[in-house]
Amino acid sequence: MGTISVTSRSLKGAIAAALALALALMMAAWPAYAFAAESSSSASASSSASSSSASQAYESRDAIPLLDEGMPLMGNDYVWAGANLVLGDHSFDNDLIAAGQSVSLANCTVGGSIRAAAREVAVSDSMAYQNITLAGQDVAVKGSMANAVALVGQSVSFSGSCNELSAYAEKVFIDGTVDGDVVVGANEVEIGTNARIRGTLHVSAPSEPVMQRGAEVGNVEYTKAERASSGDVESAFSGMAAMFSVMAIVIGIVGTVACALLAEWLFRRQTAGAAEMIRNRTGAFIGTGVIAALVAPLVVILLMALGVTLPAAFGIMFALFAMTAVAGGFMGASVFKLAFPKLGRFVCALIGGAIVGVASALPFVGAVVSAAAFMYLLGYVLQSIFLGMRDPAPKAPAPAAAAAPQGYQYNGPMPGAQAPMPGYPQAAPTQAAPVAAQPASVQAAPMATPAATPAVATTAEIPPMQGAPSATPGEQAIPPTQE
Repeated sequence: MGTISVTSRSLKGAIAAALALALALMMAAWPAYAFAAESSSSASASSSASSSSASQAYESRDAIPLLDEGMPLMGNDYVWAGANLVLGDHSFDNDLIAAGQSVSLANCTVGGSIRAAAREVAVSDSMAYQNITLAGQDVAVKGSMANAVALVGQSVSFSGSCNELSAYAEKVFIDGTVDGDVVVGANEVEIGTNARIRGTLHVSAPSEPVMQRGAEVGNVEYTKAERASSGDVESAFSGMAAMFSVMAIVIGIVGTVACALLAEWLFRRQTAGAAEMIRNRTGAFIGTGVIAALVAPLVVILLMALGVTLPAAFGIMFALFAMTAVAGGFMGASVFKLAFPKLGRFVCALIGGAIVGVASALPFVGAVVSAAAFMYLLGYVLQSIFLGMRDPAPKAPAPAAAAAPQGYQYNGPMPGAQAPMPGYPQAAPTQAAPVAAQPASVQAAPMATPAATPAVATTAEIPPMQGAPSATPGEQAIPPTQE
């Protein structure tokens, strides 16, 4: 088949090019890394002194990854996402949106609404001019005020004040003031001593709500409901997960087939070139793809760690993700064209894309097929660049001048020669006479060199030029010189 081993000279050149590229990137980014390290060390010294005084309000504000604060794109909302958020004694003009592992707000004033989702969510002694919407495992509202409050979680407690309250959880405890109606759906509902519900309490639970002494409720509407077990919730989620898994598999197969057909339609030469390259340069092709797949994440991590090279890191990441998305279809269209050369190219792309898509959806096997497709496309791209730099396309030669036919003699003026003056005799065109073949025995006699004779023409021999001015009266003609 004419394959090339992994230890061939071309593979060594590809390995050397990849290592040189990585080394060049490291050397180019090292000054930026040194500058960033020096600036961060000087900034850490100044921030450590101010973090202790701001810990009560922010728990180190610098540690909070603000996604958006006061940006018109988000409606001037405060948006936060991370691990732990602790905010105290702070005010926000618009909405506060937070998500993480734990969110805690204390003594905050929000001009809009509070929306938070975390494993543990607590809002205490705060005020929202609009609504409070919280979701998590343990959700608590203490001493806070809002127009409407909606709480969802495993354990929910409310001891604030609002106009309307909705709570859905396994266990709900209400010990606050509600001027309007309350809607509760839970397995266990308990109304505390300090509860003041001036509207109607709508309860949907397996048992009636427990009223502590001192609780004031305007009206109670109870609806008996079956107890929701964790098994029912898990079965519902498992059914949804199975449905989404099937949809993801179908979408993945259809997407791979579509990518294969598009690759064969738009990049026909590239798919054929990859098939030819994997057949003639097997070792270099596979080796380049494997080495590049291992080096690329390290280069991206290095560029991201430097900070100043984040645009380059994100650009490489985007290119790698794009290649990952289309690698399966490209490999299916290319490899099956090599395996079945007699079939039509679109038929090969259809069959190859379907097989690669189904194989990618299989457990364990799918990861291997996806990695192989990514290395296949990456190896082809890098090998094409390498071969293009090593063997550039030759320039097209200049067209040669057409030769005159044999037996023809050109009698016209030579290029660049001046045209003869009018009135001068012109030589008659001569025609080449055929040269008779001489016998081999006849020796060519040396040609005698004629003696040099002067070829100076006198003015008497030259006829007057037409249109030339004659001698004016009083002037004598200069006699011709004679030798």
